[in-house]
Amino acid sequence: MGGVLAVIPARFASSRFPGKALADLGGAPLVVRVAERAARIPRVDEVVVATDDARIQAAVTAAGLACELTGEHATGTDRVGAVAARRDAEIVLNLQGDEPLLDPADVDRLIAALQADARADLGTLAHRFDEAADWRDLNVVKVLVDRAGRAMYFSRAALPGAFPGGGRPDAGAGLALRHVGVYAYRADALRRFLELPRTPLEQAEGLEQLRALEHGMSILVLEIGGRPIGVDTPADLERVRSLWRP
Repeated sequence: MGGVLAVIPARFASSRFPGKALADLGGAPLVVRVAERAARIPRVDEVVVATDDARIQAAVTAAGLACELTGEHATGTDRVGAVAARRDAEIVLNLQGDEPLLDPADVDRLIAALQADARADLGTLAHRFDEAADWRDLNVVKVLVDRAGRAMYFSRAALPGAFPGGGRPDAGAGLALRHVGVYAYRADALRRFLELPRTPLEQAEGLEQLRALEHGMSILVLEIGGRPIGVDTPADLERVRSLWRP
């Protein structure tokens, strides 16, 4: 077994931005831009877009990139697992198809950190909050990390809470990190994760990484300096377009 496989799950349907995978970014579809950037990660050996939509497959293959139809899946991680099951990779990356500004160097550091830490099952990225308003935003996922760099909990809530009378109500913004939805799995850990039943905290928060924590899996969190912007809405896309550099 060896090598690093990067999989980009992409679907056409999106509650806030239908068809965003094919939205134009600098003359190419958004998902193509993400795949092109993934190919620049030094430790990645193969990049595959995984989709259930023939339109996305056609756009990706027309750009000369690899794409596989995977059928219907409940989550993007299930889609990643379907592609990984047909390969013999050591590390499997789950890259979001709406993160075109993610720095390839940050992902490369994540791969290296996971390879160097035999006790971690998977790894992810996070960064400091610039604004307390983002920390209070229920659409923004926060993570608390222990002194060994392991995730203790993820939440959409403003985590951690404030001790009554103990100080500023937004003090927790300096203690939590903003989660970046990129995952690097050991291949066996990905298989184990996909076999686990969904958990109460996962369902309450709508965050599948809590399934890993509830079942005792160890998640390494690598703090990065950049603040990548994801595309969830047409307004996000306009912001990314203003920052885009090939």
